[in-house]
Amino acid sequence: MKRLDEQELVVKDYLLQGIAAGDFSHDGKMPSEYTLVEMFGVPRIKVRNVYNLLEKMGFIYSQKGIGRFLRHQQKPLEVVMSGDISFSEKMLNHTSNYKSIVTKIEQVSKDHVIFSKPYVTEGTLYLIERLRFIDGEPAAIHRSYVVAENMPEVKQVNNRLTSMYQFYKQHGVNQFRSSFSQLSVTFPNELDRTLLDCEILVPLVKVESDNWDAERNVLLEYTEILYRTDRFFFQI
Repeated sequence: MKRLDEQELVVKDYLLQGIAAGDFSHDGKMPSEYTLVEMFGVPRIKVRNVYNLLEKMGFIYSQKGIGRFLRHQQKPLEVVMSGDISFSEKMLNHTSNYKSIVTKIEQVSKDHVIFSKPYVTEGTLYLIERLRFIDGEPAAIHRSYVVAENMPEVKQVNNRLTSMYQFYKQHGVNQFRSSFSQLSVTFPNELDRTLLDCEILVPLVKVESDNWDAERNVLLEYTEILYRTDRFFFQI
């Protein structure tokens, strides 16, 4: 994507500061292109470039022939990255309007990039993918790459599963441990955008970790979670 020039950056900063301050929240309508052209003395194409960027970042949306409007922002929820309770339990502590649906259950192919991750060997892995909804909107993708040799019951998992934590508890895992947790910021690919219903430049926080049965000292799963940054803030 082409970088914004100095004039475009000035317009972008003005609009983002106004969004953060709530200046456009009364009716949600953003300033017209003409208004910004007159205000900053810049060509109209540069105002349009800025608005196109803000739309891809998920801040606004456009209605043809009417204008651009501020996208409604839900209040972010706090996610505590440490602790030994499930994601579902953490979410239910904040909101009653939470649900999780299974979107994929499949055996992972041997050429999958997951086999290059720490502690993941050449055994059989099953991917259990869940989409997390908060207040009716998709907010996170949770992918568990489960080691079938250490948890063979994963082969019987179906789409009624709601919590991997409870699944492990039901099958005899009493103590969990993790040897690492890695956070990074990424942007959604086409599949992620479809699942999360977000724009191309909405940043995602990606959390990768391992989950072990502490009593048997065996790896249960490698975990990847993608959080929409407009729905969460994080406590490390």
